[in-house]
Amino acid sequence: MKKICLLLLFLSPRAESWNLNQPQQRRNFISNLLFNEKHASATVASILLLPTVVEGIESDNSQTQLPKIFTDGYGKEEYTNSITASRDTNISPKEVYDSIQSSYISESLEKAKKDGRTARILDAGAGAGVSTQTLYNMGFKNQQPFQIEAIDWSSKAWDENVNEKDLPSNIKFYELDDERYVQDVWRANKMEKFDVIVFNFGINDRKARYYAKYMLTPETGRLFAPVNIQNDYWLKQAFKVYDDKGDILWSVNDVGAWSVQFQPDVTADTCQGIWCAQYNGFKKRR
Repeated sequence: MKKICLLLLFLSPRAESWNLNQPQQRRNFISNLLFNEKHASATVASILLLPTVVEGIESDNSQTQLPKIFTDGYGKEEYTNSITASRDTNISPKEVYDSIQSSYISESLEKAKKDGRTARILDAGAGAGVSTQTLYNMGFKNQQPFQIEAIDWSSKAWDENVNEKDLPSNIKFYELDDERYVQDVWRANKMEKFDVIVFNFGINDRKARYYAKYMLTPETGRLFAPVNIQNDYWLKQAFKVYDDKGDILWSVNDVGAWSVQFQPDVTADTCQGIWCAQYNGFKKRR
């Protein structure tokens, strides 16, 4: 098992966010694999299940031009731990932002570029803007025109972390929950479909499939979301990628040592916990 772990470490696609090029971090990672053998099989399985991660900032031009950092929340992420961003939301564990950079998402952006289109991205549950920054970095690296619609029912985390003067012009934030955004903005303005939709809160499978079928670009669009392992069960989610037909292309329950778990969908009538309407004052559209 030790030999297999070491071999996989060097053969697996390198995720920039692992920072395994740093000597001390590389030694710690190897040590964990070697001396915690009871967890080694699960760790190896998680590495193999993850799609290829795109290095969001690194590129041949990275020494001369880097994406603008517009949120103070970016860089505060920690592996396996959430960090409070405001009374209404958290900055998710770093595994979340690594997973957003998967090949499923990057390939959808690439296809928009090849088609000569401006890639459209919906970042639902943008919070402190860390997911927005991650998606922006991907589009920037890809050197393509793109537009990000970032939404959250509460602007508190966004207001406290995002520097508006540094916010690129191709990012627009709406203080709206996803259902109000769809009705009052997307449909009302007859906007185009999205190449990429990312959810940063737990949702039911039926919502994921609905958004995928009706809001994704035909053939090439992809939706990435933490989906409840059972409908209306808000204590455990699995990461899933859907295509425009609502079919699941990829699914994983755990990422490394982190078990996928998010804040619940505040618009759901079955929402449970401190993040829900009875505690935070959210009012659902009726």
